[in-house]
Amino acid sequence: MVDRRLGRGLDFFLSGGRKGAAPSPTTPIREKGAAKTESGEVDEPQGETVLMLPVQSLEPNPYQPRKDIDQAELKTLSDSIRASGILQPILARKVGDTFQIVAGERRWRAAQLAEQTEVPVLVRPLSDSDSAVFALVENLQREDLNAIEKAQGIKLLMVQMKATQEQVAKQVGFERSTVANFLRLLDLPDAVQAHVSRGTLTMGHARCLLSLPDHETMTKTADFAIKQSLSVRALEAKVKEMQVSLTTGQEPKSSAKGKKARPVWLNELEESLVDALSTPVAIKYGRKRSQIVIECAGREEFERVFARLKNA
Repeated sequence: MVDRRLGRGLDFFLSGGRKGAAPSPTTPIREKGAAKTESGEVDEPQGETVLMLPVQSLEPNPYQPRKDIDQAELKTLSDSIRASGILQPILARKVGDTFQIVAGERRWRAAQLAEQTEVPVLVRPLSDSDSAVFALVENLQREDLNAIEKAQGIKLLMVQMKATQEQVAKQVGFERSTVANFLRLLDLPDAVQAHVSRGTLTMGHARCLLSLPDHETMTKTADFAIKQSLSVRALEAKVKEMQVSLTTGQEPKSSAKGKKARPVWLNELEESLVDALSTPVAIKYGRKRSQIVIECAGREEFERVFARLKNA
């Protein structure tokens, strides 16, 4: 089912631009071999159709934003395909003698792992631009893309659509501020971006580092934050000290010395809430009493956060 948060995004492309015409995942699939000529070659699809195609006849989409696919996840999906088959066809378009995947590369790779020889494919005539936009929108809604992959996907989507941040935000179902925050990550040095991609630094840590004056300082501070297991709050305090030091010429105070390190799981929980709500969140944890403090800048921000919590 299409995620309704995406507004016109996936619905528009799935329907071919026609309201209410989106194909069901349970669209009947032609019998194996029905789409082939007597010589064994696949007929050129006219319009939109679902075919059973050899896995070798498909190729990945060059606009795929996900750089790495988790192998354990792929194995789980392949086991499911081996047992039940592919329940939702892969979306592809005809490019020369092959079919280029628009959406469903994980299913295609898992099918190969499951030693499937053919896969169900929904073939749709799409332009290069439409194919790129669809692939990016379909992938940007996924939870398993890391922050850097999302940032790169958003940037590429803006280029393909020749669109503003606000237009892209509406297309993929994000807040405009969320799109802006993702794009700012691309201003980080490559070494810090790599930390964010691997998960050794969160998006909240990365936003703190962007306040520093140059890439060298960002990289050194990022390494320090990782070694000391600093929370976002602790890193914010560290960055403010460094900014004061750069302004006044005085050495920053080592206020973090002597304090007990904050549990890593608490930092991760806090950052999960920051990413989910797109607003600063602080967790004050105690054995008998704990607090979750959510910051909202004005009533509009408050109502947005409230609506997101209510619908969670």
